[in-house]
Amino acid sequence: MSSADKSSSTGEPQAPSDNGRRRSSMKSDMSGSRRGSFARRGSALFAAARASFVRSHGQGGASVEQLRGTSGSNYEGYANIHRGESDFDAFNILSFCCGKRSELYFILIKGFHCFVFENEDSKAPKYAIELINRKAVIQPSHDTIIPHVPHPGAAHDTGYTTVHLESSLGDVEYKFTFANMENTATEFCNAVAVASNDASAEKVRERLGHDKLLSKRASMKFANAVGTAKAKDQPDAPVTSAEVMAGMPTVNPGPGGY
Repeated sequence: MSSADKSSSTGEPQAPSDNGRRRSSMKSDMSGSRRGSFARRGSALFAAARASFVRSHGQGGASVEQLRGTSGSNYEGYANIHRGESDFDAFNILSFCCGKRSELYFILIKGFHCFVFENEDSKAPKYAIELINRKAVIQPSHDTIIPHVPHPGAAHDTGYTTVHLESSLGDVEYKFTFANMENTATEFCNAVAVASNDASAEKVRERLGHDKLLSKRASMKFANAVGTAKAKDQPDAPVTSAEVMAGMPTVNPGPGGY
């Protein structure tokens, strides 16, 4: 009777043969080699994208697809975006009077930033918003800004929700308006919270000198580098009516009055 027959008849487990060990080792080595190959290929692709981004002065090499990378994003979707707390813009009176209070953009959150694209096919974001020490707050329905044109995929009777992106001091830096489809506003708020917490934790690691201990994905490094560069392209906050009034000269009626 062969050893294999003895094994099956006794029911006792047999130690793996030398051939089995070699096959297992070879599979492990091949798997590790493939992972290393994918990692090197990914790093090369993001290095090329970064070079394109630099050569184009931030106008290319950072499309939605390139920022997604292999690990995807934390949030994507369309939103109307309004800069600042007030709808009053002293430098755009015509647009204000005609009701143009915000514009529709495609946004993507990855790493520590919210990337704002003209549309989903743009070669690079128009600008990026730093999310460290920021929080997103959903507003009551009566404070929601209703867009003039329905969002992609939204019906004419679809509702909308406005979210304020606030600083740690509670100042409203941006207003985002989302179509009420699949809890979009809630998902955005959750993604902002995760990005803000991750950015704060990274700052702590940098202060402690531990930032080199954790290896980041190439796509995450690329997203953070693009975000840091494009944050400089954010639009200026519009002047509020209170600031305009505060800057107006005081009229002195003189001794005789009016």
